Amino acid sequence: MKKRTIGAAVAAGVGLVALGFPAATVHAAPTASGSGVVTTFEKGHVLSCTGQVGKQSVAVELYDNSLHGSFVNVSLEGPDGQYGGDSTPATLFDNGSVNVKLPIRRLGEVEQPAGTASIKGIYALKGEPTSFLDVYEDGGWLVESAGTHHDLKSKVSVEVFGETERLTCEDAFAYDLKVTKTPV
Repeated sequence: MKKRTIGAAVAAGVGLVALGFPAATVHAAPTASGSGVVTTFEKGHVLSCTGQVGKQSVAVELYDNSLHGSFVNVSLEGPDGQYGGDSTPATLFDNGSVNVKLPIRRLGEVEQPAGTASIKGIYALKGEPTSFLDVYEDGGWLVESAGTHHDLKSKVSVEVFGETERLTCEDAFAYDLKVTKTPV
């Protein structure tokens, strides 16, 4: 996923599910009014990281949402092809640390197992939270996401193909949103 896509997914709260990623255990039930309006309260984290492992460019997306669960995606591209993998771990962001392993495969006409990616790191709140508001239409709904984003400082590394490298996480934040969907 591209950074812009994951940002929209966080804003919408339901974006990852709409994109085909499975939902996990529901922690915050939506409420509906008689007018068809659906309101959810969603909290979570986003780390969108990039780096280089050998000759492979790597992108890692880590996302959790109190309503829709956790999702991790790894994409690698280099001279010997493209590789990738994803997972929906029960727990991803755990009291200041992330630690997840997932299978990766060589992508192409015939996908082949290619090993395991291991992502480990730490994160902490940085600075003060900032107000967040995003309003847009999505699939017959007017979606308003309002709340806060709180920047995270992070140190994350990935181990793949026998090499471990530190990643740079440009998008790194925690969020706390009220998401209101109104039929249009």
